[in-house]
Amino acid sequence: MLLIQGQQQLLHLKVKGDYSVNNFPVYSYHNGILEQEMPLLSQDCHYEGYMEGVPGSFVSVNICSGLRGILIKEDTSYSIEPILSSKGFEHILYTVGLQPQASCSVTPKGSSGDTSQQQRNGKPDDPWELSDLRSHTKYVEMFVVVNHQRFQMWGSSVNETVGAVVDIIALTNSFTRGLNTEVVLVGMEIWTEGDPIEAPVDLQATLRDFNRWRQEKLVGRLRHDVAHLIVGHHPGENEGQAFLHGACSGGFAAAVEAFPHEDVLLFAALMAHELGHNLGIQHDHQACICDHKHFCLMHENITKGSGFSNCSSDDFYRFLHDHRGACLLDRPWHQSRKRRATRCGNGVVEDWEQCDCGPACDHHPCCDPTCRLKLGAECSDGLCCYKCHVKKKGVLCRPVEDVCDLPEYCNGLSQECPANSYKQDGTLCDRIYYCSGGWCKNPDKQCTKIYGYPARSAPDDCYILMNTKGNRFGNCGHPTTANARYETCSDDDVFCGKLICTDVRYLPQVRPQHTLLQVPYGDDWCWSMDAYNITDVPDFGDVQSGTYCAPNKVCMEYYCTDHTVLQYNCKPEELCHGKGVCNNLRHCHCDDGFAPPDCNGPGDGGSVDSGPVGKPADRNLSLFVLFGDKTQSKADDEEVNMKVVVLVVPIFLVLLLCALMLIAYLWSEVQEAVSPGSSSSSSTETSEGAGQPPQRGVPSARPPPK
Repeated sequence: MLLIQGQQQLLHLKVKGDYSVNNFPVYSYHNGILEQEMPLLSQDCHYEGYMEGVPGSFVSVNICSGLRGILIKEDTSYSIEPILSSKGFEHILYTVGLQPQASCSVTPKGSSGDTSQQQRNGKPDDPWELSDLRSHTKYVEMFVVVNHQRFQMWGSSVNETVGAVVDIIALTNSFTRGLNTEVVLVGMEIWTEGDPIEAPVDLQATLRDFNRWRQEKLVGRLRHDVAHLIVGHHPGENEGQAFLHGACSGGFAAAVEAFPHEDVLLFAALMAHELGHNLGIQHDHQACICDHKHFCLMHENITKGSGFSNCSSDDFYRFLHDHRGACLLDRPWHQSRKRRATRCGNGVVEDWEQCDCGPACDHHPCCDPTCRLKLGAECSDGLCCYKCHVKKKGVLCRPVEDVCDLPEYCNGLSQECPANSYKQDGTLCDRIYYCSGGWCKNPDKQCTKIYGYPARSAPDDCYILMNTKGNRFGNCGHPTTANARYETCSDDDVFCGKLICTDVRYLPQVRPQHTLLQVPYGDDWCWSMDAYNITDVPDFGDVQSGTYCAPNKVCMEYYCTDHTVLQYNCKPEELCHGKGVCNNLRHCHCDDGFAPPDCNGPGDGGSVDSGPVGKPADRNLSLFVLFGDKTQSKADDEEVNMKVVVLVVPIFLVLLLCALMLIAYLWSEVQEAVSPGSSSSSSTETSEGAGQPPQRGVPSARPPPK
């Protein structure tokens, strides 16, 4: 019971749980030396609820060592905290200063009909697969960095800073719960003695510098899905910056948020908004709805009373369906889950529970309302669970998305698919390019992704012509507060600015204020895109970091630098006996026919991280298991084998017929060509030369990086 504005208010509260791992590390600096601390945080401190008789009210408090948190009543936000000098357990309750909304200045999608390249992929086709993704709790392992100014605003106290961040994460979860997603704090770093990177007013530059710091200093230290930097200064026009689709990627799992005020709930909404961008969620348009709110959370104007919209949900589950968010399906094994009382129905499997289907248990096929598996069910959720049964050992549960990606397989015992793995950054791909974050950084593919086939990276002259202009269509850096001009690319960095494409046959769906430019080049055109008006999402018209720019060099934040920045440190010819590649954990992923861990003996391939690779027959059935079949008995196996025969035989006959027709056609052409008086040698030479892409003066192949 609380006294608010002269009225007694009864609070109804429920424990929210602990959104952090056990003894998560906190790094700070002492005399320039990085040291690690383990904060002692009480369990089950965070509670959430409402005020009795006040519709739309919201309460989120930390009850350990007094009451500390946020209360919302009739659009008024209150902060409550204990009076430390009081001996009578007294608290102070005060209204939070007006900070009605935050902004990231992102142009909305335009209309309900606008679709990006991602959106054209559509929703998951299999209703069961979509239902599985929605019912499965997702976990975002977040690392939080606090800059020196914000640390000072928290009284230059490590304990107070850690407590404040823990409270922010708890509030952020009140937003992400709408996506059945938990944000779990896995670690913190507090810049207690100054910032190791520049923190200019322009958050776009701060994001790039922070991401570079993250890759150099944090990636090898602690596993995380995303890392967010909290700064204390006011950035001006927008308070947040994030990499779109950055979560789970090795290269862009970062965001920056400004916290120059003390409105904790609004800042938590901002953090959830920027995290949404990391999870593939774009800005809302006018057709997006969220429980009759005027603005939804992913609107360009962020309000603390909002939530994720139907559009946000579609974007997020498309992100998962495209296997970009595979890391979110891995439950943190070291997450704190001790509670005073396990609560069945909260969507989280705890203690004695075999499953927890949340509020949808009445219609769940595998889990009953008492959080026990139904009769005959082996599992309820997970990529290795299908129709309440654990998929067979060796069944593919996460297919490759790119030549730099690696597959994962079920182990036959668990409903969970192994954590996503991919080839180590710096591995060669497509002859001369490099892998980074599980994707081959081939500029041809980047052009195809924007403009569709057969678009490819333009000749060298196009890059030189465009990126030396120093304007919105050709540059190596956007205007900042410190420098109001576009950066002109130097001769060395000309392939690291704007992505210039050619052979464009189809134009992408262009959003408002985005612009395409075409410049004539011979018989073709040089194409460039300016999309910089989205200020909290980096310009996707730029060349991606990790892209090849010269022999033994890659692009990194507009600079053509040595490929060693990718930190490739594996020799598969030694570690894997030349029979495999190194994955992102520096373990061998063996070729078919060889066994992990060192590929020195016979086996079915894979790695110690991928799960056991099935026999060829099992692998053939994996596609059916993934998209609509479950083989748990001999009868089921025979049924699926019959489906394979029924499907494969007609396809084989059609292909055979096409091959025969093609051979007959080619034979007639040859007969015509060798007839007296005809000659085709010169035209053949011309056609062979016309299709060759420009080469930037590089050899056709290079040895692996050392």
